[in-house]
Amino acid sequence: MATYPCPSCGREIEPAPQCPHCGAEQGRWAEELTRIDRSISELKRDEVRIAKELKLNAQALQAALFQRDILSHANQQRAQQAAKPRRVVRTRVGRRPPTAPPNAAPPGQPRVPRQPPTAAPPPPPPPPGAKSEAK
Repeated sequence: MATYPCPSCGREIEPAPQCPHCGAEQGRWAEELTRIDRSISELKRDEVRIAKELKLNAQALQAALFQRDILSHANQQRAQQAAKPRRVVRTRVGRRPPTAPPNAAPPGQPRVPRQPPTAAPPPPPPPPGAKSEAK
């Protein structure tokens, strides 16, 4: 702690209400008390400010950790999906899929039932006035 000269006797003394040598009242004691009170007030304000900053930093840290975990999980899922072999099934337009029943129509086309084969039509009759070679 700092020492001060006594205003009465001039000796160096520590802050006290009275000089231990001459017993004179010390005016600097009040000033020192005021300075210490101001210092305590400033320290308390700093403590409150630091506590608020600590809380905000803790919240930001928690949010960053959460976001990191989400992105890490998504990245792992993407890596697992990329590692799996893909089976690409290509279909031609108008063909029915191999799993479709045999009588099913290709996608996008109406189903038309098959018609039984018919006998060939008889030949047309000969035109009139044609000579017959069979005679």
